[in-house]
Amino acid sequence: MRPTLLVPDAGPLFSLAAADLLHVLLHTQLVVTDIVKEETFDRGKLKGASVEAIALRAFFVKHAKDLDIQETNVGRLLQLARRVAPATKVPNIGELSIQSLLIDLRASNPAARALVLFEDAWFIRNAIALPRNCTLISTSAFLMNLEAVGLIPSAAEAAARIRGQRPTFSSEVAMIDRA
Repeated sequence: MRPTLLVPDAGPLFSLAAADLLHVLLHTQLVVTDIVKEETFDRGKLKGASVEAIALRAFFVKHAKDLDIQETNVGRLLQLARRVAPATKVPNIGELSIQSLLIDLRASNPAARALVLFEDAWFIRNAIALPRNCTLISTSAFLMNLEAVGLIPSAAEAAARIRGQRPTFSSEVAMIDRA
């Protein structure tokens, strides 16, 4: 059987933090890109950080040894750009870092599979451009799977908790297998 890695975008991490469900990530082989780490775990260090960002930071500090933070070509390029212009911001940079990770993963370990956890439509719009070594799964579909394997009592209750903290949370269930 080929190994499957869970590669979350920032949105799902904030949603899991809002529902107090970050612990479910410890049941996976979690891989977080350098950019997504910056957008989530590192944000909890900032003054005025949200409750979710603070929870993400605490989770990171407590479980750092269990998390695989991967440097990406996109992350390296952003660091170079910031040397010239420190305030550099790039739209969809977290998503692009995940795409970069998937490309590198395919090259280094063709048998490896990644489950990409997402919330925004960028992944659906760009699915064709992603390597075939991944399956895209929305946070809502992920919650349903967590319920099915008994890791959470109710996907609907978890989604309701997320919506209570993140009103724009989408309940759209989506899964796209790129195999």
